[in-house]
Amino acid sequence: MDNEKFQNLVLKKLEVLETIAGDVSELKEGQTTLETRMNGLEKGRVSLENRMNGLEKGQVALETRMNGLEKGQDILARQVSTLTEDVQDIRQSQVSMENELTEKVRALFDAREVQNDINERIVSALERIEAKVDVLQMETAHLRRVK
Repeated sequence: MDNEKFQNLVLKKLEVLETIAGDVSELKEGQTTLETRMNGLEKGRVSLENRMNGLEKGQVALETRMNGLEKGQDILARQVSTLTEDVQDIRQSQVSMENELTEKVRALFDAREVQNDINERIVSALERIEAKVDVLQMETAHLRRVK
């Protein structure tokens, strides 16, 4: 191999080495960029995990509150049922009282009518007695004059 060929070969190898060195440099820059992006993704993943944990805690709190609301609703339903029963009892009692009261009012009106009849008979009897007393007074007065 002559000197010129050797120099050309060395120059070609140097060019190849420079190309490889450039490629290695680009690969290192790309790797650095990938590492930076991976760190960002890792931070994002951690942030998402934290947010997910917060959501899970919020969901547990909501479930707890929901259970409390359901218990409260059950209590209200029982109270409404009790009130409904009480209202029905009151209505039945009211109807019974109204019936009794109606009977008693009728009895009072009947008694009043009977008493009015009795009063009329007494007044009539008193009028007859007064008439008789008047007659007797007149006869007594007449007898006194005659003596």
